[in-house]
Amino acid sequence: MEKLERLKEYVETEWQKRVHSFQGPHNYTKLITDSDSINHVIEIGCSVLMTKWPEIGGYPGGSFVQAVVDNDLMSAFSRADNINIVVMKFYVELLYNFSPDRI
Repeated sequence: MEKLERLKEYVETEWQKRVHSFQGPHNYTKLITDSDSINHVIEIGCSVLMTKWPEIGGYPGGSFVQAVVDNDLMSAFSRADNINIVVMKFYVELLYNFSPDRI
């Protein structure tokens, strides 16, 4: 369980680093403000990384997460809820910048 806790801390930290850096349509501070939405983003971010790297542990994601991991843009957007559509770039950045040895 320790690995999963570190993963969640990593995703939360990455969210905090990026949430204030986006401008224009990706200004997450204006779009995702309540704690339920932020928790949803953190949970999905963790699921994306656990699906890409099963050795981390946890559980594989659903169809939206699998589409993101598979780099299937059309499927990802067609399966995304209203929050995930807004933060799709964040999930892609997580995938691009993450390595399992970081946790």
